[in-house]
Amino acid sequence: MLGVYMALLETKEDRERFDKLYRQHREQLFRIALSVMKDICSAEDVVSEVFMIIAKNFSALRKKTDRELFGYIAIITRNRAIDIYRRQKSEAETVTFDEAYSQTELMQNAPTGETDEAVKLILRLSEEHRDILILKYYYGFSVHEVADMLKLPYDTVKSRMKRAKKLLKDELNKAAKKA
Repeated sequence: MLGVYMALLETKEDRERFDKLYRQHREQLFRIALSVMKDICSAEDVVSEVFMIIAKNFSALRKKTDRELFGYIAIITRNRAIDIYRRQKSEAETVTFDEAYSQTELMQNAPTGETDEAVKLILRLSEEHRDILILKYYYGFSVHEVADMLKLPYDTVKSRMKRAKKLLKDELNKAAKKA
């Protein structure tokens, strides 16, 4: 399948970078898709579709760093898997971020204790708040980079980030009072 993607790329540099991206992140993207789809064949289809989308639009992604590019395609993979999953199900079932990322490195590398509680709270946030926090604090993107990746105005990203932090702080305070 890699050969098909490579045929869509314009330059040798693009092919080399795409090959590196594919080899480094295919398994991670597969785990994201599998955690949503719950089926190996469907998850592979999602990953293939995402890499096809990336290959077709690779020239537009040239300026992104490898880290930015991975954050971007991780979100595309999750969203694409959710779209396909929802289409396949007759009932309108919502797949949460926690389900989509339960087996990915976000949860595998999650620390223990109080920070673990914060991770659980982040996973319960709305998608618009959750994605911003994960891109900013887990992947280390700047607010400007997050805004570019999500195609949102800078001020919108800042206000959502501020709101998400407030929600987390309130929830952590509630949890501390219960303990």
